[in-house]
Amino acid sequence: MNVDLYPEKAQYISNEKVYLIADISQDVNNLYEASIQIYYLSNMVKEERVKLKPGKNKIEIGRFDSIFAGYGAQISIFGTEEESLTAYTAFDVVSDPGKSIRYGFLSDFSEKDGDMEDVDNLRKLHINMVQFYDWSYRHDELVAPKNSYTDMMDKEIDLEIIRKKITFLKKYGMKPMAYGAVYAASKDFYNKHEDWAFYTGNDEVFKFIDTFYIMNIAKECPWHEHIIKQYKEAVEKVGFSGIHMDTYGFPKTAFSKYEGQSKLIKLGEEFATLINDTKESLDEIDEDTYLIFNNVGNWPVEPVGQSKQAAIYVEVWNPYERYFHIKQIIQDARKASNNKKPVILAAYLAPFRLEELDKAGYAAYILTAAIVSNGGYHLLLGEENAVLTQGYYSDYSKLDSLQSEILRKYYDFMIRYMNLFHDTTMRDVSMTHMGWDNYEYQCNFDNWSSYGEANKIWLTLRENDFYKSISMINLCGCKDDLWNKGKDKPVIQKGMQFTVFVDKNIKGIYYASPDQKDSKSYSIDFRYVNTDKGKFVQFDVPDLVIWSLIYIEL
Repeated sequence: MNVDLYPEKAQYISNEKVYLIADISQDVNNLYEASIQIYYLSNMVKEERVKLKPGKNKIEIGRFDSIFAGYGAQISIFGTEEESLTAYTAFDVVSDPGKSIRYGFLSDFSEKDGDMEDVDNLRKLHINMVQFYDWSYRHDELVAPKNSYTDMMDKEIDLEIIRKKITFLKKYGMKPMAYGAVYAASKDFYNKHEDWAFYTGNDEVFKFIDTFYIMNIAKECPWHEHIIKQYKEAVEKVGFSGIHMDTYGFPKTAFSKYEGQSKLIKLGEEFATLINDTKESLDEIDEDTYLIFNNVGNWPVEPVGQSKQAAIYVEVWNPYERYFHIKQIIQDARKASNNKKPVILAAYLAPFRLEELDKAGYAAYILTAAIVSNGGYHLLLGEENAVLTQGYYSDYSKLDSLQSEILRKYYDFMIRYMNLFHDTTMRDVSMTHMGWDNYEYQCNFDNWSSYGEANKIWLTLRENDFYKSISMINLCGCKDDLWNKGKDKPVIQKGMQFTVFVDKNIKGIYYASPDQKDSKSYSIDFRYVNTDKGKFVQFDVPDLVIWSLIYIEL
């Protein structure tokens, strides 16, 4: 007998009824008693007894008036052969889906892809925004004139399958997003509108992989309105909740030949206008629409940071190759939006395609921990247990069953402790409050790093008026700090002690880890230490496997 516990929806809105699904695999038609417990950080906020039967049980948890909160859920089933059977999950409640965006992908839309196992997988991962990659008929004509067609990469697509998946995603609290490159067109379209294209200084048209012709996005060029019209049709005719506005990184400057006039265009100065004009156009249909714009290689984040996009989305490429680059990108992106938008990193993991699967798995666990610990979200997972390894999503790779199970626990952990990871009031003090004569955070081990060095424990220190947190990522045994390389299993670290400065007596210190069975918060014993520098708390922490979180409630 097994039980799988997950929320019915990927995300809940404030005061919406929350439901959990307890899926019991058992041939015998017994009735079981169970206990449900709901936690906010270390506090149990709800407990009740329920009766369950084999199959899917829909359990009403109630309404939560939170505007931004992650919760942990535990179910214990009694009267089984194991005496009690326990399962865990998490869910979040927000006033606006844009406060917390977890991005995933779908890319298979042929007639044979009509099952909803992929959608089921996404909601169990709490993915609440889903990019439909390469769903369109043509890049310059997004909505096909017929239901069955092949796209520009010869992929077979069924528009009714797309609509069916959109319906199920919306039912489960997820926003379906239509992929649409901002400036890509087919050769046929280019031949009809040659003066709408971008040109090199050698008067050659810009092309991408010899297939897509790069068009002029400047407001004075008709392409600007043409692509916005295509985006609008994707929302109106197909039912998407928004657009993933893709770019290719290059070119950053190009020549316009519109109406026979040669003019140098700086694309970084044009994107914000395109984003804002697109959002205004979509708002005419429904104001509950979203835009994700692709800052390829971390460009041009600053000029578009305060435009009408839902998040700061960065596709990470070299030379951003080390763990400290991940931290840098997230911090710079938050500044670009005045800390008002979620930050999403599309950091694809080539090891799943090029290296041993075990090493790829450890690279994924560490990178997920790194992005979340620094306040970001990771676009990596989609379809049914699929993982992205490169920019063409349709060539995804697969996780094995154990990797899928572990990453689901990591995503549960991210949601359960989102108030420590993604609350915008949490300030990163890693570089200013530890080391040299910074006495605020001290430890009894030398192999620590505040920026993800190889063979060390990566410490991310964050705090606000209510909490101090220490995120610990184990890089001991890792030969390098390259995020896109396979990693050996980290060497478990033991015997760690911290001494942390506090202004006054605290309420408690807690430990949690997704590497445990349950991800629950456990109280840590501590002692006050008074010195000539003030009041400190000193405490020992449990063994570090890969990722642990310590938080002090002030």
